[in-house]
Amino acid sequence: MGEASDRVQRRLFEVPPSRACEPETLAPAESSGRFVSPRPFREWAPDQGQLLPQYVREVLGSDHLVCFFVDLARMLDFGPILRSYTSDRGQPAYHPVMMTLLTMYAYAVGVSSSREIARRCRSDLAFRYVSGGAQPDHDTICAFRVRHLAAFKDLFRDTIRIAGELRLAKLGHIAVDGTKMKANASKHKAMSYGRMDEAKRKLDQQIEELLAEAARIDEEEDRRYGKGRTGDEMPAELLDPAKRLAAMRAAQQRAEAAKKRELAEQKGKRRQKIEEAQAALEKEARAKAKAEGKPEAEAKPEPKSQRNFTDAESRIMKKGGSFEQAYNAQLAVEAVTQLIVAEEVTQSATDANLLSPMIEQTIANTGVVPAQVSADAGYLSQPDVEKAELYGTECFVATGRKKHGDEAPSPPRGRTPSTLTWRERMARKLKTRRGRRAYARRKVVVEPVFGQIRTRGFQRFSMRGLAKVRGEFSLVCAVHNLVKLIHLGWLAPAAA
Repeated sequence: MGEASDRVQRRLFEVPPSRACEPETLAPAESSGRFVSPRPFREWAPDQGQLLPQYVREVLGSDHLVCFFVDLARMLDFGPILRSYTSDRGQPAYHPVMMTLLTMYAYAVGVSSSREIARRCRSDLAFRYVSGGAQPDHDTICAFRVRHLAAFKDLFRDTIRIAGELRLAKLGHIAVDGTKMKANASKHKAMSYGRMDEAKRKLDQQIEELLAEAARIDEEEDRRYGKGRTGDEMPAELLDPAKRLAAMRAAQQRAEAAKKRELAEQKGKRRQKIEEAQAALEKEARAKAKAEGKPEAEAKPEPKSQRNFTDAESRIMKKGGSFEQAYNAQLAVEAVTQLIVAEEVTQSATDANLLSPMIEQTIANTGVVPAQVSADAGYLSQPDVEKAELYGTECFVATGRKKHGDEAPSPPRGRTPSTLTWRERMARKLKTRRGRRAYARRKVVVEPVFGQIRTRGFQRFSMRGLAKVRGEFSLVCAVHNLVKLIHLGWLAPAAA
């Protein structure tokens, strides 16, 4: 049985004479027999010198995404960024246009980490091309991004200007929606207002115990070795092992005392953070009471109001079936092109009262009043919707959630009864054929854009604080608009 098996194996691995490899087709590494194959391959010699084209663009091909971003240097307005450099002292900075395009291309391919961008500038040919061979370190990339966050808002508006020049700014219908975008902070680093006083009391007790223990150790050392002595001052002639052991124990006790003081200092800093968070929540409560015409002195935060110690301006928000430390990112998207015409980041956990601000920003960015806007039930607020309609935009806002599988009701007929409330009139309008067509566009306009942004690699904010987060989201939206224009061929003439 064993001999038969050996014969089968020999037949399986035996190279037929007619298909045997010629010696000159084998790479040098194959001489060991590890890579012997009956089929010839192309020669592989990674250490051999190569003749490459002189220009990197010829290697990548003009249809590579990075080539389009490099060509944007002739189209975008970098004035707000360039004007921020007013001094010529010190070493020359990396060119701001290069750094901007490098950052934008990195976000376009899903790279937002400054360290990863720096690594790609050394190892990725596309990144080396857009940087012109420069290799800025991650500190330089991070500092540049933080410095120009406000200018990214102007950059986003500039993408809308380009769309307008390409005659893409005719707003017939826009869709507005929001999503909870994770903050650069853990929800486990948050504390509710109701727990803050108890947490401060516990920290005060722990700090007192740690400092008392450190003082006890110091007193014991003073009693044993004398005031101002540490216990390890031994003349050279004293080589008694017992005394050396005592000195080592004294050093260990001093280290323990120092560690307890350091821990007490850390707990003191944590207590200070809790006090600052508590004061901020109380200030917000007083401001809210003042806006509502209530006495400020009696205003207190809700016990469940939370503040995060890593990113104090982020909020706990419901996302799917769980709660996350997040911000509320808002988009207004044009129906035909899926271009973002307005964007915002808020701390509000709901979308209420955000519809009219998005309409206002759309008009400011494009100079055009959208004819229609569709939004889900989260935006249903009579004062806010009526304010949006004052601009001349017809609103189609859902009045409730529709269960999956429910059949659409038959469209209403006749005139709208005068006895209906405002909410009932909106619900009746959405049941008409015209209302159904308008509202149905929402889910195929704005929701795919959020999906495209996430697919591009932007899953959470990399910065902290509302102002920085807003600047980063403006950059993300500007990149989306440019990628959309590029992929749909509208920027092809400029790239040629």
